[in-house]
Amino acid sequence: MKSLIYRLAIGLTGLVFFRALDMLSGNELAKSGVLMTASMLGLAGILIIKRPRRTWISRISLAIYLLFFVDAAIKGFLRDYFGMRPNPALVLQAALNTSGGETQEFFLHNWQAMGQALLVFFIVSCCAIAAERRLSKAQRSTPILPTGRSAHITVAVMSTLFIALHFNPTMTKENPVLMWPIRYLDYQEQLAAAAALQKNQATQMTERHNWQVKYDGAPDNTVVWVIGESTNRANLSLYGYARATTPALDAMRSDLLVFKDVLSSEAATMNSLMNMLTPANLDQPHVWSEQPNIVMLAQEAGYKTFWISNHSPNDGWLGLVANQAGNSTFINKGVGRGENNIDGNLLPHVGAALADRAPKKLIIVHLLGAHPSYNMRYPTLFSQFNAVDDAVSASMKQAGRSIWIRHKRNQYDNAILYGDHVLASLIEMTRKASVGRPAALLFSADHGQEVGHTRNHAGHSSADNSGYEIPMLIWDSAPKQSEAQKSALENRPYQTDHLDHTLLGLLDISTKYYAATRDVLSSQFLPSARKINGLHYLPEVGPAPGAVQAITPKMIY
Repeated sequence: MKSLIYRLAIGLTGLVFFRALDMLSGNELAKSGVLMTASMLGLAGILIIKRPRRTWISRISLAIYLLFFVDAAIKGFLRDYFGMRPNPALVLQAALNTSGGETQEFFLHNWQAMGQALLVFFIVSCCAIAAERRLSKAQRSTPILPTGRSAHITVAVMSTLFIALHFNPTMTKENPVLMWPIRYLDYQEQLAAAAALQKNQATQMTERHNWQVKYDGAPDNTVVWVIGESTNRANLSLYGYARATTPALDAMRSDLLVFKDVLSSEAATMNSLMNMLTPANLDQPHVWSEQPNIVMLAQEAGYKTFWISNHSPNDGWLGLVANQAGNSTFINKGVGRGENNIDGNLLPHVGAALADRAPKKLIIVHLLGAHPSYNMRYPTLFSQFNAVDDAVSASMKQAGRSIWIRHKRNQYDNAILYGDHVLASLIEMTRKASVGRPAALLFSADHGQEVGHTRNHAGHSSADNSGYEIPMLIWDSAPKQSEAQKSALENRPYQTDHLDHTLLGLLDISTKYYAATRDVLSSQFLPSARKINGLHYLPEVGPAPGAVQAITPKMIY
């Protein structure tokens, strides 16, 4: 039994090493440590008691080490990628809906972080294997003694503990053997729910009289909703960023409502859009499959609907919604987000939709925006921030950001600069197409992006505020408000899980799914508590937009 205890010490030391490198949280270390202890002294103990051979002891111990070390390395990589331990269902959803092109792009963008996780796994595993061999060599000269009563009791207790732990769902999901299969079953349930939703669309339409939809606006009305991608407002000069990343929007600032304090509800596209497009919100995340979305409500109110996208047409639930539109256009005919279509290629299709003679139109434009890989999101002409030496680069150097992250920030800012050109073009096209008629354009990003603001990371982040703090703006053909009215609107705190209410307000649609208190433009608007990762949002105070922090904050686990 002592040999197992020695080997358990080797395995636990390896887990502590992963924790020291912040690849495991303290909570994960504790759970993995308990499971490793119970499996090593319990399950492995049973096998060794029955067949007390040193080769069995060594092989079983190595198998348990490597299993937990692989799990720790994966968690470490995902923590770096997402900024925290992500929801494994979200990881599976991303992985299983990823095409070959997107996989290649993912490796190109994340090879460094993946390499680091692999290197740590290799070093820890080699050390554990070396320690195991040394221990085995030292024990060769000692005979294998019959296991005594105390050993049998220990094995029985630990085996019972191992089984009992799995009555706790949290511990069950921490088991590296069971975690991903369980999450895969959860993912399959999501797919089944989406398939059921598709089958039930006809049923929902037969019940549309229960939606209580009424159009209250002028005979003509055009609403354009531009969905940005991976856009952090701290990187827009429109919000005070030190680099001139939004010169076109800056020039038309007086014609825009620029909301200064808006959060996305999620740090990833699909869940965020579920909340924006449907009555689902952070308090009721599941009603997306039970209640009508914006496209369905707009069509019921008499709008001609358009969905114009630079994303893949086969995008799970979002693809179902997009294809509900009367006219859907997907210009990205490749195999993923890594393809060569830039957002400017959407402009002719939006122009055609604006020119359509339908009196009421809802045009949804889904951009690729600044989604990683950033250098694929803009033409060479917009490579304005490559290798620049300015206040932003100096601030990042002072904060200890790596040259790799500084390079990614430059590429990201180039993508924002090109996005400024595209969005300003869409606003100008909408303005020209609607002279003398009501029209509005709403721009909101699905989520933000961490690009060296708080740590050495470039990509999605569920732990940093930068993963949620997004730009939102509105151009409207209606008469301008006074400066006081405009300022009051722009300073309203908002979270985009309520954006469907603002859209319904712009569309002049009344329905039982509309609440004026959640419409940021309504005189009845009431601010509500905002959350990220289930925790109350605390905005950063002090640094200028786009500034970086010299001290990496403690991540949220």
